[in-house]
Order: sequence, then C-alpha cells, then structure tokens
Amino acid sequence: MIIFCLLLLSSVALLWVVARLLWGLQRFKFRPAFTPDDAELPTVSVCIPARNEMHALAQCLEYVLSSDYEKLEILVLDDSSKDDTSLIIRSFAHAGVRFVPGKTLPEGWLGKNHAYKTLAEEASGDYLLFMDVDTLVQPKTISQLVGQLLAAKVSMLSVLPRREDTARMSAILGSMRYLWDVLLAFRETPPATSALWMIKRENLLALDKGLDSYAASVRPEMHIARYLQKTKQYYYLVASHSLGVRYEKRWKSQVASSERMYYPMFGHTIPGALFAVSMLSLLWLPFVASGYLLVQNDSLAWFALALSAGLYVWFSAFTLTVYRGGWMVLRIVLLPYLLSQEIILLIWSTIRHLTGTVTWKDRKVHAQPLHPAHYSIDE
Repeated sequence: MIIFCLLLLSSVALLWVVARLLWGLQRFKFRPAFTPDDAELPTVSVCIPARNEMHALAQCLEYVLSSDYEKLEILVLDDSSKDDTSLIIRSFAHAGVRFVPGKTLPEGWLGKNHAYKTLAEEASGDYLLFMDVDTLVQPKTISQLVGQLLAAKVSMLSVLPRREDTARMSAILGSMRYLWDVLLAFRETPPATSALWMIKRENLLALDKGLDSYAASVRPEMHIARYLQKTKQYYYLVASHSLGVRYEKRWKSQVASSERMYYPMFGHTIPGALFAVSMLSLLWLPFVASGYLLVQNDSLAWFALALSAGLYVWFSAFTLTVYRGGWMVLRIVLLPYLLSQEIILLIWSTIRHLTGTVTWKDRKVHAQPLHPAHYSIDE
C-alpha cells in the first residue's frame, strides 16, 4: 500500500514536469526574426569576464571574432587571474579585442558581478552582450539575437545554450541545471542564464543603483530579468542549432555551478530545498521500485515500469532539444543516475550555503544573503 501511494505521488510529479516542460519548450522556442538593414542596426559590446580561463578563452574569442555582425566591439576583463589569462587576452589585441584590467574587489561584491559592472562602464555599445568563457557562438548568432530584441521590442534577453560535444563525459554526466530553469519558469518569473545574456545599455544603467543592487547575488541576470519582465521588457530563448549558442563546460565546473546555484534556485530556504529533494526522489523512485517489484512478482511492477518509461520520454524531449550528437542517447539511458546526482548536488548546495562555505572562482561567497527578501525591492 505504501509503495502504491508513493508511485501515485510519482505519477503526479511526472505529470507536473511533463506539463511544465512542454509549456516551457513551446513558450521559449527560438523563432527566427527579421533583421533590419545595416544602417538601422545598433552597436553591440561583447563583454566577457574571465578569471583563470586560459583553458577556454582563446576558443571563445575565436568564435566571437568570426561574427558577421559589423557594429561590434569586444571587451574581456581579467579578474585577477593567477594563470596566463591576461596574456591570451592581449594576444588578441591585433584583432580588436580590448583588454580591461580588473579592479580591486570592493567589500560586499562577488567577483563576476563587479566584472559585469566594470565592463558595462567601459563598453560603448547600445547593447551589452555578456557571455561566459565556456559559451560559444556562430557567425550569425549576434545578428539573430539583435533581430530578436528588435522584433520583440524588449530590452533584454538571455539564452539557454545547447550542448553539441556530446561524446565527452562532461556532457553525458553533466548536471541538469538548465532543465530545472525551464521547469521552474512561470510567465511572470521567467528563467535567465549567465551563459549568454544581452541587455540595452541604457536600461541596465537606468536600474535603481544599477548593478550595485545585485552586488552579492549569485544570479544577478535572473533578478534583472524578473525586474524587467514586469514591463514585458524581457525575452528568454531555448537555443536551436540555427541560433548557434552552445557551451562546453567541464564536469567539475558544472558541479561548482550547481553548488552555488541550486539552493538559491529552490527558494533559498530549507523548506524549498526539502521540497525539491522530495520531488527529485519521487521522479527517481519508479526506477528502483520497478526492479524490486519485478523480483517480488508484484502486479504494481507494470505501474512502476510505465512511470519509468514516461520519465525517459520526458527527459528525451528535453535532451533532444538542447543536445546534439549520437552520444546523447547514453545520457538519456543514465537518467536514474543523473537524478541521483541531482539529489546529491542539491543537498550539498544546501549544506554549503547554510555553512557559509560556498566559493566562486576560489573566492568565498560570504556576502550572499541567506534570505530572498534581500531582492524584494528589485523583483
């Protein structure tokens, strides 16, 4: 009876995630928009904060420099790197890449957020395109993003990137962070990603206190997006192959991002974290229950197997949208493992936040507030 009740709850959880995923993928689907003539196009500043990124920075810059968007400037900030990041930035000076030295980090600021602020002040473009070093774009990407902004008449957008290097273990065993962004999205509280986000410069600077309001936030782009959504000035996209936004992130880096983001993502409260763990456990349960019930020759085994099949179909729908390559099938097969990993990552993120030991690029996130009310003015 207990197993039946738990499986019934699992079916409710499955129906919820299926409905949320279908709504999210349809609402945030990329639809190519008309791009105006060159004379009408705004200038764009690509702003890349970098700290100890010598392993990926050159590739990122090469892809940005291949852009067909002519009204472009590229700025890279070296945030006190301990490796040769600054040398790599300077080596691209001949191609027009501008080196921006990082400033001393003020008290109460997270490093990346202060890098955003410095880049915004140094940039001259009408629009600012912030992107992570492990995000890659294609020649037509920036042109299409500008077209989306102008067609939708919004001042900000962000993009859920695709993963196309699916033969790597970091892709197969990576976290499910972007999936939860879509599932937790609502019309008035849309998701946002730090991988790539673009905003009209005057709108960013016009925010009350600008980026100073988000100095200690691990997801400043999310809070800015939700603030702008109140006046319908924000747009979120799930990248397609034609849009050409993708990422290549090491497994260790994905774990670090999950540690930093998961607890805040689920409300920044212990009840929120417990609810999330319970939901993940209900999604994980049918895989374990089906094996146990088959051994016991219990008729409920078919119910558990049906739920397991439904979960595979649900996860396949998302994976086929944001992954490209034959090895993605292996990631789908490993869904039970990935759900187990998510439970562990969420618990670990909760413990690290509650104990004040979360780090970001070797710096403690000591200034991160422990209650979401910190953002009530801006959201």
